[in-house]
Amino acid sequence: MTETDFRNTIREYSGIVESVEMFQLSEEEKVSQLKAKLRLADASILWIREIRIRETPEAYSYYWLNPDETVIMGWDNAPHHKSISTFPHHRHVGDDIEAADERNLGDVLNFIRNMIG
Repeated sequence: MTETDFRNTIREYSGIVESVEMFQLSEEEKVSQLKAKLRLADASILWIREIRIRETPEAYSYYWLNPDETVIMGWDNAPHHKSISTFPHHRHVGDDIEAADERNLGDVLNFIRNMIG
């Protein structure tokens, strides 16, 4: 994700994104790495990590946290949990692992917006 793509996504979800508390983007040759921390309107936090090779998403994790930084839900594509129908894409909800269709920042922010209203 480019910085422009990131800023456009944040603007699209400005109704729930209160602030960008941390943003790091490194680009070396064909690999880009994004790390960010968002403060949401309900005081929860979203940690973002994406790695892309030639603009193709290779690895991601999005962790939605309570204000005290305990996990509400997390999404990632680490290649474990092979029994999940959306393997390697899945979400962590407490101790449970679920299939997940959310695979990018926009999808995750849309899910969160639907949850918090």
